[in-house]
Amino acid sequence: MVGPLVAYLPTPRTEDGQVAPGPLQVLVDRAVTAGVDGLAVLGSAGGFAYLDRAQRERVVRAAAEAVDGRVPLLAGIGALTTAAVLEHSSDASAAGADALLLGTTAYLPLTPDEVVGLFREVAGTAERPVWIYHNPRTTGVEIDVQTLARIAHLPGIGGTKDRGTDAADVRRRYAALSASVPAHVEIGFSGDLLGVHGLLAGARTWHCGLAGLLPEPFVAAAAAAVAGDSAAATAQLEAIRPWLELSQQWGIARLAPFVGRARGIDLGTVPRPLLEPPASVLDEVERLLSAP
Repeated sequence: MVGPLVAYLPTPRTEDGQVAPGPLQVLVDRAVTAGVDGLAVLGSAGGFAYLDRAQRERVVRAAAEAVDGRVPLLAGIGALTTAAVLEHSSDASAAGADALLLGTTAYLPLTPDEVVGLFREVAGTAERPVWIYHNPRTTGVEIDVQTLARIAHLPGIGGTKDRGTDAADVRRRYAALSASVPAHVEIGFSGDLLGVHGLLAGARTWHCGLAGLLPEPFVAAAAAAVAGDSAAATAQLEAIRPWLELSQQWGIARLAPFVGRARGIDLGTVPRPLLEPPASVLDEVERLLSAP
């Protein structure tokens, strides 16, 4: 439904911390024009945890208007309580999202039964298909393959956004998932670098944060991976390794204002208590963008 490349967009902000629809719609149009196959808002790159309910709804509505049906739009609905998740699910569906990304945001680590229960309750009532958003680095909740498979059999689940620790782990997890989830559930992997190994292994989708800011090389890498050309996909990523290293070190939410500034798009600043990277990072961004 959404692959092979889904670009995750940052959330631009005004000086007073509100959502800035105009710059967001510029990012949407650039990514779609570059050839991405789907867009996602309110993921980790979009800083969903730093936005209130009204701000999230505004992000989805602005993105949906700009997408205008050209590619599928996924919207994050993760929150600390099931009640809040259900609110975000309803809002995102009404605002124009085609699918929902449910991350297991938690203060207390969730047990497998609690994770399954969350997805059962949300997917059972959601107006759009729900994607399993597994990103233990940001949510603090590790979901094993067996639990993912349990969730995938629930009514209303449309896909998975899984994550591996390295390329071999991605291949292992894909093999286990493909043997245990229903055929209609789309298997995907995240990671600016590791996600391509999911495509090479046979997964349907690469969920990529940096592609929201720099879509072109990732579109090319995804096309090569789908064609089974591992060497070409690897070469595309190797050519942008400095970007991958910056993303790994700082995260898209912190890096986005610098990239936007260097490309003439005002994405605002990061929400406190986050701090922007040092000025030397902006210098590096400008150097990379000016390189032939």
